[in-house]
Amino acid sequence: MKKILLAIGFVFCLNPLFADEGMWLLSMLDKLGIEQKGCKLSPEQIYSINHSSLKDAVLGLGESDHPYNFFCTSELVSDKGLLFTNYHCGFEMIQKHSSLTHNYIDNGFWAQNQSEEIPNEGVTATRMVAMYDVTDSILAAINNYANKEKGLDDISEKIIKSVTDTCAYGADVVSFFNDNQYFLFVYETYKDVRLVGAPPRSIGKFGDETDNWVWPRHTGDFCVLRVYTNDLGMPDEYSTSNKPLTPKHYLPISMKGFEEGDYAMVMGFPGTTDRYRSACDIKYFQQMHNATFKLIGDVSLATYKKFMNQDTATRIQYTAKYDALSNYWKYSIGQNQGIYNLNVVDKKFKQEEAMRTWIAEDSNRVAKYGNMLDTLADFYHNNGMLNAYYAMLNIGLLNVVESFMFTYENLVILDAIEAQDPIALREVQISLQDKAKNHFKDYNSDVDKAQFVALTYASWYNLGYYIYTSKNFPLTKKYKNDVNKYADYVYSKSVFTDEKRYEAFLKNPSHKVLYSDPMFQLMRYTLLEYFRIRDAIDSKKIDSLNTLYVDALLQMNPDSLHYPDANSTMRLTYGYIKSYEPKDGVTYHYYTTLKGVMEKMDSTNQEFEVPAKLVELYKQKDFGQYADKNGEIPLCFITTNDITGGNSGSPVMNANGELIGLAFDGNWEAMSGDIIFEPTVQRTIAVDVRYVLFIIDKLGGAGYLLDEMNIVK
Repeated sequence: MKKILLAIGFVFCLNPLFADEGMWLLSMLDKLGIEQKGCKLSPEQIYSINHSSLKDAVLGLGESDHPYNFFCTSELVSDKGLLFTNYHCGFEMIQKHSSLTHNYIDNGFWAQNQSEEIPNEGVTATRMVAMYDVTDSILAAINNYANKEKGLDDISEKIIKSVTDTCAYGADVVSFFNDNQYFLFVYETYKDVRLVGAPPRSIGKFGDETDNWVWPRHTGDFCVLRVYTNDLGMPDEYSTSNKPLTPKHYLPISMKGFEEGDYAMVMGFPGTTDRYRSACDIKYFQQMHNATFKLIGDVSLATYKKFMNQDTATRIQYTAKYDALSNYWKYSIGQNQGIYNLNVVDKKFKQEEAMRTWIAEDSNRVAKYGNMLDTLADFYHNNGMLNAYYAMLNIGLLNVVESFMFTYENLVILDAIEAQDPIALREVQISLQDKAKNHFKDYNSDVDKAQFVALTYASWYNLGYYIYTSKNFPLTKKYKNDVNKYADYVYSKSVFTDEKRYEAFLKNPSHKVLYSDPMFQLMRYTLLEYFRIRDAIDSKKIDSLNTLYVDALLQMNPDSLHYPDANSTMRLTYGYIKSYEPKDGVTYHYYTTLKGVMEKMDSTNQEFEVPAKLVELYKQKDFGQYADKNGEIPLCFITTNDITGGNSGSPVMNANGELIGLAFDGNWEAMSGDIIFEPTVQRTIAVDVRYVLFIIDKLGGAGYLLDEMNIVK
């Protein structure tokens, strides 16, 4: 759930479409010919504005501050608002409710009735109601503005207001194809989302870092949530009087199984792909951004692990943060390997040679696109190191060192003090009290200090920039560049690094205390450095170049059906259940079983521990109705579907729109898949819904939940 702070936008580049490639907007299904691909549902059954359809069962999981920035996908599986999603999607919820007394991480959690379900403040579940192409309206109006960005904001606000003023829905205007197309999305956002059940980590994260992004997989990556509404069936804040949602549509669950070659489709909210990225962008992204991310992960994960290994309380506090960073860290490593192994940069350069020829063939094209490709290359060559430095600040220090953002959130108190309005000040104090409660629950100043020291030294010696050694910064003069001594001073004195000191400050806040606070000074300097580097990277110039670049790609192939890059909007991807050959002499089967868990089991390795009850169920072959035709418990399977981050938790459905699994990962051999789709090796990894039901019933003892579901045998 945790986002990478202030993440910089990068640019995109086109490739030819393959049979199963594409994260398609639902409005494109008529043109795509989804029924000819093997689907037994019509486009109207999948996406309808006026009637219930498949899309109504698929909800994006977000946070109340940014409800349309979906971190995962979920699906309704009962007429009482029951949701399935991935374990790793719900892990931050599970972690927040865990303690030494209630260790849901290690022991799992299963509500035995609705009164035991746990609310999750700030978590939202959003249904897409409808989508409309508003490109013509925006492009026609935006020409009247001298500032394109200001014009886009104004026009989008008017369009959104025209919807939200007349109904209870929310709305968002989203750019596609690098500002060459715009859509209005209408949403219904539910604010009362409760945790119903989750297996222990030893099931939900089985294989952990070792198996992450790797096939074959044996991870039971699922958890169960429920959506609640008020008495009128409308979205509302949490209340004990709320009732389970009665959905417009929910997914039947198939127990029939599948065979290799069967049709499969995934619907969800994929986060970001970079298929329209230029070759030079990919090259510098590989060499600068991903290399810097690896450095950040190397340093920060080792620091987390050192403290987490010392006691259980710290492990509970930091395990969700560790997992989130570890996932991105391993992804950056795999992506760089994929870019190299699959020769992605050279493939992109060859495509751009064709673009150069196409531009040169027409004088109007030369006038419009000119030396665009050379200008792009110059930009990335000149800004490569700046981007690396930016990543160290943005993804490293300002994200991993939690005290920075917590201190930043307290800037609101300055306005309240200056307004001399006691009521406004009190409202701010109450708001900050709530934030502080959540912050300090999972905060350890020793861990945070160690991260600051480790990342500061890493930025010095690996990037060649002296973030904190400016002649204007006290680290140079007073502490003679000794980061450890400086950090000891900051963390022992700041009101933002100790809960009791902070409580005292919040009762009687003042400008003097705030501006003299060492963490406030450190945060302020770091943010100023961040903004200095951000502004040095001419984002407006590169944005306009990228808009032109993507326009050229689309104009080169005007008769082709192009899908836009993923951007957290609802998409459908079709594919097939299929094995693959990652290298010479090696073939990976298309599914795994519970037998593989027992083969990997290792009680000396936390990543491969197995609950004793699961071992006993396996030994007794107590599989109930969930075994496959061979008498085994199916566990995971792979498909050729085109997915990315944000699709986690997405339903994998058969040709009839019945749930057969939950997508949760991609495979190591295709880690460059966000940039270029590789049909021979790119696979979606999903947990089989039969294993999900088996764990809920046989291990979790929550079989009553199955009574709500429409199970098709």
